[in-house]
Amino acid sequence: MRCTIKDAHISRLKLSWNERHTIPGCSMPNPAGYLSRSSRWPPMQSSQTDCRPVSSKRTVTKATSGAEIKLIASDVDGTLLNHCQQLTPAVEAAVKQASALGVPLVVATGKARGPWAHEVLPRLGLTTPGVFLQGLLVYDADGNRLYEQQLPVDVARDCISLAKERGITLTAYCGERILCAATDSHTDRLNFYKEPPPEAVGDLALIVGEIQIQKLIFMADQHVIDSLRPQVELLLTGRASLTTALSGMLEVLPLGASKGAGLSWLLEHLGVDPAHVMALGDGENDVEMLQMAGMGVAMGNAAPKAKSAADVVLEETNDEDGVAKAIIRYVLEPRLVAVQGSS
Repeated sequence: MRCTIKDAHISRLKLSWNERHTIPGCSMPNPAGYLSRSSRWPPMQSSQTDCRPVSSKRTVTKATSGAEIKLIASDVDGTLLNHCQQLTPAVEAAVKQASALGVPLVVATGKARGPWAHEVLPRLGLTTPGVFLQGLLVYDADGNRLYEQQLPVDVARDCISLAKERGITLTAYCGERILCAATDSHTDRLNFYKEPPPEAVGDLALIVGEIQIQKLIFMADQHVIDSLRPQVELLLTGRASLTTALSGMLEVLPLGASKGAGLSWLLEHLGVDPAHVMALGDGENDVEMLQMAGMGVAMGNAAPKAKSAADVVLEETNDEDGVAKAIIRYVLEPRLVAVQGSS
């Protein structure tokens, strides 16, 4: 199917690669309503063009497949949003322009489907499913669960015991709730990311087996997490997987679970070949997703493990509209070239 685009629309898409955007403070964006329950994401279109970059400032770490991009999967914190948790106008515009050309975006995040989702997703006009909690929960556009995994009871109990022994804060992610023994400065960090407000419930051991737990997060200063990780790895060998998304946090997931695995399930559900997916991320928790996608793109601010896993490493960071630049280079511009070449 060939795209038809008005000349004025084409002009709007020709953004400068090196444009930099000043970040106006760190106030959070205002809520923008909720997802429509009547609309659905548009069918994906195709065009006879490959999706190799035509021009960009970038570092290529692996050969890219050149397959046409039909779906975009994006991490949220450190990728889709800037460091002030803001969705910038440039990123919002690029996502909407890609969607208008039949290339929808799905979020793939370690976060719960909390207050941030009700602010960000409607602004993007998303009617797509989404991957949450490091791939442990997949929701449709209306918030109905399509897929989920729980942490084994024995793993949860051992983590709770270790947290008590070490005096380390532990949070339990239970669907759209975050539970903890008591709130403190570490759990308060989650409020900045617009996660569901942590609920103090006392001894977490009492909820094991009573409430389904998807994942646990040890929270402490980073040097404490660094010393804790080998101990947790030894304790949970062959029973759970570990990852990190933010400094000062160590996440415990069901064995073999990852954001990439959750996205893989969703792609199969949608009938989308991973070769036609562009994945965007910045953290260790994005590695599997970046490796699985036909084109894995790491932000300029990405962790070393994410950069190593990516096909392309941008110079632009999440504070420099990295997501917008990637969409323009690898989705919008190839389609503009195809349209202009056929006119």
